[in-house]
Amino acid sequence: MREQQRMDVYGISALSNYTAQRQTPSKEDFDVPTSLELFAGGGGMALGLHRAGFTNRGLVEFEPKACDTLVRNAERWATGESNDPAWTVHMVHCADVRHLLTSDTLAGVGDIDLLAGGPPCQPFSLGGEHRGDQDSRNMFPAALDYVRELRPRLVVFENVPGLTRPSLAPYFDYVEDQLRRPTIAPKTGETWREHAAKLAARRTGQLHTRYHVTRQIIDSANLGVPQSRRRVFLMGVRADLMDGPVPEVPRTHSAEALAWAKWVEPTYWAEHDLPEPPRPDGLTDARLLEMKKAGPPSARRWRTVRDAVVGLPEPVDGRPAPGVLNHTGVPGARSYAGHTGSAIDSPSKTIKAGVHGVCGGEAMIRFDDDTLRYLTVRESARVQTFPDDYEFVGARSHAMRHIGNAVAVAVAEAVGRHLREHTGV
Repeated sequence: MREQQRMDVYGISALSNYTAQRQTPSKEDFDVPTSLELFAGGGGMALGLHRAGFTNRGLVEFEPKACDTLVRNAERWATGESNDPAWTVHMVHCADVRHLLTSDTLAGVGDIDLLAGGPPCQPFSLGGEHRGDQDSRNMFPAALDYVRELRPRLVVFENVPGLTRPSLAPYFDYVEDQLRRPTIAPKTGETWREHAAKLAARRTGQLHTRYHVTRQIIDSANLGVPQSRRRVFLMGVRADLMDGPVPEVPRTHSAEALAWAKWVEPTYWAEHDLPEPPRPDGLTDARLLEMKKAGPPSARRWRTVRDAVVGLPEPVDGRPAPGVLNHTGVPGARSYAGHTGSAIDSPSKTIKAGVHGVCGGEAMIRFDDDTLRYLTVRESARVQTFPDDYEFVGARSHAMRHIGNAVAVAVAEAVGRHLREHTGV
């Protein structure tokens, strides 16, 4: 009953009536490539891919509070024919992805170029219980079923780098191998190791049924996000589209460039109208001379917490800031082992959702005098490169969980643009 109520509220049942009154859209209905987002969460991946030029034909998310946020911001993804108000409402599917694939709802999505998503990572994260493929929350099988059914030209899966740990790497290798040959589906009762052996024995097949796959661990800070956030990406390209996998997404920002901007030129402090502070103890005259001789780095500098929050009013505890969405101060910030906050003039630590709530240390600013305060929801959203007019619905705990689970918008955009550039989609 609860599942049906969610489906009615967010248009899952109503969508079949809507699509029956209009022709199912095809790729030719749009001037830009189309995408379908699984496990959409708060919308970071979807928004970034939209900025990269993809039209989102559907966003699928199970958690009702996250769906509230997606619906509140749904007009962002309206492009071309999808400017129809009815379609933008119904493009948010608050449902279990495993149930949606077997329904008539996907008939309204039409042909898509890109399937994207971050299958829930609790089974594989350091903060989870590490049961991996044995965990009922493992959604990789469901995500791969969508690849088998839809045969998109491109696929992007994102997850925590814990998947590459020795204990979990064999299963992640198996996931990657399934993406390479998705039409070789596991049989009922077949173990994943048995299926993996079958995949290993089948190295050929028709081009439109195979994918070239690039695996890459990306640190968001290296793509201009004011946060150090490492995630592993699988980027699949259908083999009839190009002869091999796309190259890795290139780094555009660096720690070396931030050090140069702080201590060699130094432009960083001038940008923020601050006096240059004393050099850190580890930066000797000899090291500074080496940096000068090497010359300025070619990459742009890492962005910092200070860069992220600049321009926002100082938050007041318990009071929403007038004219600024989701910007209410939170009292009680404190430091304890492993949770020491993020230095204001460095990229933020990874903002995490946590198994039992938001991890406080990753959601705090540590100022130069070692005082601390919590990041507001808006500041945390900026750290994840969401725009200021993107509204998170519900209590702070819900908003922070959705932000912590999100793909940084700028990273998703960079990945999307990279795929388009190298595939011509």
